[in-house]
Amino acid sequence: RPLRPGTFFFNMFLSSSRAFSSAAKRDLSALTSGKPLKIVGCFYEAGEAAKNPNLLGCRENALGIRDFLESRGHKYVVVSDKDRDNSDLDRELKDADIVISTPFHPAYVTRKRIENSPKLKLSITAGIGSDHIDLKACIDHGLTVAEVTGCNVVSVAEHVIMQTLALVRNYIPAYKQIVESKWHVASIVGQWACAYDLESKTVGTVGAGRIGR
Repeated sequence: RPLRPGTFFFNMFLSSSRAFSSAAKRDLSALTSGKPLKIVGCFYEAGEAAKNPNLLGCRENALGIRDFLESRGHKYVVVSDKDRDNSDLDRELKDADIVISTPFHPAYVTRKRIENSPKLKLSITAGIGSDHIDLKACIDHGLTVAEVTGCNVVSVAEHVIMQTLALVRNYIPAYKQIVESKWHVASIVGQWACAYDLESKTVGTVGAGRIGR
């Protein structure tokens, strides 16, 4: 049965956010109540790739939450222009309650932007990380910063397995040789580095967090 992206995203977000103040929780509860909010999303342009409905993190598909928000009376504005002076993001943030972006196309929540957005209550990263946010300025202005903690656990774990295999098999130098129309087996399997099978080897991770488990 297909998931409803909006409901899924916010349920995952709310369940992963453990340290909200009571005021922030009230702001979040407004997403499913009758209080209308202005929510600004900042996502990358995908062009033709946006025809894939599973590519949710682009401007065109807007996390798949437009119907979810607008059906509850909220105003959802989505932009991609964010870095130049007086960008679309700057203009839309001035009367926004919530801003959402991703680690791949972050909306930089600077002190200047916060001070120019007196209604802003919440900055959500649809992913993890807060490098794009001035946390001190958020504290000074009572702005809650949140992320979807744990949403990347499977992706990162699988990526680590892929990288482990690439290293053990000496894949990158071999691939480089092939695309350059070369092939020197000895250099790949034993001259500068070795290519191994994983069989009978001990491979693991250092650490026992969510990703390691």
